[in-house]
Amino acid sequence: MNRSIQDPLPFIPAETTAEAIARIYALTGAPVQSRGEKRALVALRDALHLDVDVVRTNAVLGERLAGALDLMWDRGEFTERNKVNLAGLNALLDGAYRAYDRGSLSRLRDMIPETLDGPGWESFQPAVSKIEAVTRIAALTGAPSEWLGPGSKEHKSVLVNLADRVLPDAALDRTSKTRLGRDLAHAFGARWTDDCYSTGETISLKGLNTILAGAERRLGRLGSNTGDVLISPESEGAALAAALNDGWRSEPWDGVKCIEWMRDSNVRGYNENEWQGWYFEARGREILNAAFTPAAVPPRSRYGNTTFDYRLNHVWDLKAHTSEQRHPMDGSLKRRRDQVILNDAAAIRECVADQGLGFLVLSGQGVMDDDGSFVSWHRAFKAVQGGKVAPSNSGKSRPRKSAFIPLAIEAFWIADLPALNAAISAGHLAVKPQGRQAPKESGGSGAARADKFHMDLGRARSDLRVAERTWRRTSFRSAAYSKAP
Repeated sequence: MNRSIQDPLPFIPAETTAEAIARIYALTGAPVQSRGEKRALVALRDALHLDVDVVRTNAVLGERLAGALDLMWDRGEFTERNKVNLAGLNALLDGAYRAYDRGSLSRLRDMIPETLDGPGWESFQPAVSKIEAVTRIAALTGAPSEWLGPGSKEHKSVLVNLADRVLPDAALDRTSKTRLGRDLAHAFGARWTDDCYSTGETISLKGLNTILAGAERRLGRLGSNTGDVLISPESEGAALAAALNDGWRSEPWDGVKCIEWMRDSNVRGYNENEWQGWYFEARGREILNAAFTPAAVPPRSRYGNTTFDYRLNHVWDLKAHTSEQRHPMDGSLKRRRDQVILNDAAAIRECVADQGLGFLVLSGQGVMDDDGSFVSWHRAFKAVQGGKVAPSNSGKSRPRKSAFIPLAIEAFWIADLPALNAAISAGHLAVKPQGRQAPKESGGSGAARADKFHMDLGRARSDLRVAERTWRRTSFRSAAYSKAP
């Protein structure tokens, strides 16, 4: 893709169509309407103030958007029939980020609730998700970090803490969460409508945005966004961990369904033995990109050949770790060493020296493929995709996992080189050589790999961990697989 302006910050392309769409919605400020790309392209059109008829095909709309973004548009590369493909969405997303940085892309005002009528609300930046809303409300007053309960339900504490800190002497009805939300909105000069809440004592995103806007205006912070309140890596790590915790339930990830999802979404890793790590990275990025408005000027995330997975105000990488193995045939459960392989050692050192680096580590239970049915299916699946089963350097096939159950998500932060060196001295981190890549032919030797950092989770938790969220343990036999992807 040719560009007229060179962006010094490398663009991280979306791994899936759904991720690209989520990032367009977040960048433009438009409400998420569907998983299809049509409404996302329309949101981008409106943010660029273009006059393009909605009835035009997605391919035509994409080409017009590219022209407004000063991009060279290759129909053969960026479209399939009348649709914009993943490559095309990434091209538009890349251009949209640069337009946002230049100030030529305006965030849409459609998300400002009508409960905020009258003058003085124009600068409000609505939260794009409930986790972003409760995070920002809590951060306004320095209250403890918030997270969402089952069913993405906010806790009453987010409103109680706000009331205690901002309106300590006000006569507020605290007998229920929705009544307290209503009284807070009224005290802040906003309206409270029936769609600000729902049955089951749940406040909608509209209701939370109404309260957030009122609190910001009362505190003189109207117009702030997530980046303004998640200044420290500790607060950002807590918010990201909460978003990932809310993004999945405690059901197992069925290996077959997750691999098929990765293939259908054009995600790398569906032919890999450790499929759960690739799945966590791809779905995790989708969840985080949909949960928080992206930074206007994102930090650098590519060092050498390594691109770290996610960036808001700070850079983070996502890692999945099998902390225990369950063997269905005999019911045994075996704990694994809490050692996590991270990234290329040189890339980590450079990023840490530049700005610090965080890791979002998912620990879970691997359900082992004791009867070999999963590995048989996976090999047949690879053959259909045109891939070859790579031989092993040792001549032995490693046991596979037919499912993976998330147990805990932890955020770790390495602030700078002194912190990195201290972690190495304390045994929290270590640089270790890696085994060779799989050989191309049986009996051969695979290519060498660069050294990587390893993290000892048990030791690192004392000094490097900044946040943790856990899932309720679920029985493997009774859990439904269909919800995993």
